[in-house]
Amino acid sequence: MKIIQSENGIKSITELIQNAKSYAVIVSPFNDLTGWDELKDAINEAVKKIEVEYYVRKDEGRKGLNGMDAPVFEVPMLHAKLFFSESEAIISSGNLTNRPDLNLFCRLEGDEYGAIVNFFKQYVQSGAKVLKF
Repeated sequence: MKIIQSENGIKSITELIQNAKSYAVIVSPFNDLTGWDELKDAINEAVKKIEVEYYVRKDEGRKGLNGMDAPVFEVPMLHAKLFFSESEAIISSGNLTNRPDLNLFCRLEGDEYGAIVNFFKQYVQSGAKVLKF
């Protein structure tokens, strides 16, 4: 595991999306991408080339996602913050709410990566319902 400086967290997530070759998954329970055009643009550009899925907390996580080209899924009681592609994963304490909160970002490597994908499939993806804007 590698710790990413808090001020580089969003940059690292944006780069993860931009570097993805086949898919990117964003799991952020609470959101407000207002003012984070670089991140939103990276997601919308990625959708043109790869599969992108965005998971939010049911009834609470859709703020600031208007204009998002990626499919958005709602998950009841979601609290995990995960960002991963076919080759890398980041876990975080922070939601994508464009606030100056101090958050921890960790890049996972090796077996840690597989554990995140398994957690996602077992607990997040299995309870998700597509959200229509």
